[in-house]
Amino acid sequence: MSIHNPERQTGAVLVVSLVILTLTTLLGVAGMNAAVIQERIAGNQKQATEAFLAAESGLAQVLAVMRHEDFDAWGDREATLQAVGAGPHAVDGDRPGQWRLESVDYHHGRATVRITGTLPGGARRSLEAELDGGPGGPVPESAYTCYGAHCETRTGSNSGSAIYFDGRNWNLPERDGCTGAGCNGTLAGEGDRAGIYLVGNADADAVGTGNQAGNNRPGQIQGDPPLRQTDAAATEGGVTATQWGAYADALAARPDTRSHTLESGERVDLSSALGSRDAPAVVEVKGEGEVRLGGNTHAAGVLILSGDIALGPANGTFTFEGLILLRDGARITSGTGTANFFGSVISLEGKPGWVDADLGGNFTLKYSTQALEQLQRHGLWGHTRPPRVVAWREILGTF
Repeated sequence: MSIHNPERQTGAVLVVSLVILTLTTLLGVAGMNAAVIQERIAGNQKQATEAFLAAESGLAQVLAVMRHEDFDAWGDREATLQAVGAGPHAVDGDRPGQWRLESVDYHHGRATVRITGTLPGGARRSLEAELDGGPGGPVPESAYTCYGAHCETRTGSNSGSAIYFDGRNWNLPERDGCTGAGCNGTLAGEGDRAGIYLVGNADADAVGTGNQAGNNRPGQIQGDPPLRQTDAAATEGGVTATQWGAYADALAARPDTRSHTLESGERVDLSSALGSRDAPAVVEVKGEGEVRLGGNTHAAGVLILSGDIALGPANGTFTFEGLILLRDGARITSGTGTANFFGSVISLEGKPGWVDADLGGNFTLKYSTQALEQLQRHGLWGHTRPPRVVAWREILGTF
């Protein structure tokens, strides 16, 4: 027979109470730690945000300097920008932020600016902006200019009222996608470039040389300064072939340039690859072969041909607005279609026995400041004012 002793179980309540108290304490400590962690996260986030705002403030100030219309020395601004970025700068009044100009890198008419914002506690954020100031480029001296001792130009029969070469300033056709006579454009009345323009004999402004069907006429295409240079340097104060070459190199190096390489003897139609009036493009073609432009196309931009390449209109009517740069022996041929070029053609190296520009047939070339201004607005020629911001991003891993 067992005897029950109730006093043996009286300590259980104490044990349970201690366990519960311990758990409660642990929960309380954990809650306090979580609160401290959250507070630190919030503090760090606040520091990072203020550092970001400091960098953003600095970048805005630097861009304001770079985009100032009177600040024309593109590529020679680092000293001025470093002075802007020296020392602490308040952010939003009295908040203790400062920013530092890390670097300004220039490459082919573009600048990459990096700014770092910092706080006394050590938080850092970096921002980077890329600006496009335009690739530069000289002003064409005429509708057509050829550099080199071997430049040779053919102008065809010069019959009727066709205009083959015209150094007067022409307005562009009224609408993109013009047809027929709507692609002729109109005279602007001012802004003419140097050089005698060559028109059909029936035109009131014709150069009086008579009918010389198919003959080369070296005395016809000339002006002051001459349109055909005898060497690689222009007349005093004029534009040199080196300047045009540097402009072509700057365009070719841009990431948005459309490049094509022709295999030996290859023939391609680039009509669909060229830009439009609203979105002119840079197209570079290298190699050896033929480039045809046709298919009733209206295009705009800069076309750079380098090598043994013949450029000419194919079947249909082709209208182009902008600049054509011929390098390393590239040349223009009359082709079989109708070509209307507004702007300027620059041949940088005439070669012995080659006709650099066959301006006969249904080929017309008219100088146009409107075509150049169109390129400038889209950052493809000259210096854009103000420079365009083409990218703005945060550099990760800096905080």
